[in-house]
Amino acid sequence: MRRCAVLLLAVSAATASADPAPELTKEFQAGVDAFRLGHFDEARVHLEKARSIDPKLPGPHRFLAALAQAQGRWQDCLDEARIALAANPRSVEAADTRKLHGDCRTSAGRPVYHGADLVDSAAISVTTNIPGATVKIGGLTYGGTPLEPRPITPGKLEIDIDKAGWKPAHVSIDAPGGIVTDVAVDLEPDPNASNPELSGPRELPKIGVIVVPPGVALTVDGKPAAPGNVELPSGLHEVEARLPEHDPWRRRVSLSIGQKVVLHPAFVETAVRERDVHIGIGLLGGGAAFLAVGFATALVSQHASADAREIVRVETLRDPSNPGYDVEPMHTRADIDALRDRSHTYGMVSDIAIGAGLVTAGIGAYFLYKGDRERTDVPPPFAIAPTHGGAFVAKELRW
Repeated sequence: MRRCAVLLLAVSAATASADPAPELTKEFQAGVDAFRLGHFDEARVHLEKARSIDPKLPGPHRFLAALAQAQGRWQDCLDEARIALAANPRSVEAADTRKLHGDCRTSAGRPVYHGADLVDSAAISVTTNIPGATVKIGGLTYGGTPLEPRPITPGKLEIDIDKAGWKPAHVSIDAPGGIVTDVAVDLEPDPNASNPELSGPRELPKIGVIVVPPGVALTVDGKPAAPGNVELPSGLHEVEARLPEHDPWRRRVSLSIGQKVVLHPAFVETAVRERDVHIGIGLLGGGAAFLAVGFATALVSQHASADAREIVRVETLRDPSNPGYDVEPMHTRADIDALRDRSHTYGMVSDIAIGAGLVTAGIGAYFLYKGDRERTDVPPPFAIAPTHGGAFVAKELRW
């Protein structure tokens, strides 16, 4: 609450003619609501408006990162997550934001960090358009490009990149703790240098994408390609691999100049996955039937119990001294016990049926989730967005 009050005060002081705090709250909440409902384009409009009102507020950046992940815009996800972490690195949502950043790096095809959990440490990866450039950070040599992600002290870093025949480059960056910072630098040829590499046309190298295993039907950006080394320009590319009787494997790959990405398609047998889906649908149907039986028998049990209570009330009110007290219908203790036994029996049947229905439906839902999760031709079955004190899980439905 204190942080929110300070934020509103700061926003109010920034503009003398109007108070933007209500507008900020309105746009941010509208963006969050639209995101949770799956209206991603609408959510983006509202969240970007909230971001423009107060660019230093981490909330809009955090949700814009989650939105970019849901839409497959990996670089936007990385950029917004970094801004959110820089704005408030000690936020209760920081851990979820770091995980979101890591998931988007993986989806973008960035080099994988193989070390221990970073926690508060930082990590850095450096690529150049010309492989083999020397990387120095803070005056210390760290190796040649491409430099795989490695731990480093978080904070401001001074990076120098140098290679014979090319102009040296200097980059200053901020490396937040808990995430990998990717640095991509394009070196320019040195016109005064004599370098065999520079003889002839000076064309920047293209990117090599290795798709494994061979023997798959491969398309890149909708065009057929031969498995193996596929040369591509930098940017975002759609890669699809197919095997007979298996689901297609699709990924978006973001490439920078000089980067090589190795892809390992994981194929799922279509028949096996569809079998799980059919089992899930059948179990869900069985669970619904059990629940219907449980509801019906619960009604029978309630009616029998009500009839027994009514008989007890009527018979209790009979006055033996009043002529005609024995007018039919008269009920005996056996009638009451029979109704109570009926209520008890149907109540037990109802409890058993409802329990069986919930268990069966739960198992069916698991099989549906399992079949959906294993698909490799669609986005992940669930999207996770950080919220205050936890995370929001959403699922996209298509029909």
